[in-house]
Amino acid sequence: MPNTSVHFPEPVLESLDRIAREQGKSRNRLIVESCRRTIEERARWPDGFFSNDHLSAEELQVLQEDCQDFEQAIRAARRSRSAPPF
Repeated sequence: MPNTSVHFPEPVLESLDRIAREQGKSRNRLIVESCRRTIEERARWPDGFFSNDHLSAEELQVLQEDCQDFEQAIRAARRSRSAPPF
């Protein structure tokens, strides 16, 4: 099975470990099951739910600019390894 690395803030990791212990599961199993549930829930959205077809050209432009600003802020925060991004 393929693997990946995920970096969690310490409080999140502690909470994951606590929940895993309470449920008698490994941390990995808890994370895999949570990801699987998220994927299944996403599949429940109606067709077209995430479409931008209902937006005007102006609204779409504003959305795209805001998304670019958000992405730039995330990238800037990720470059700094000395401080948490948020």
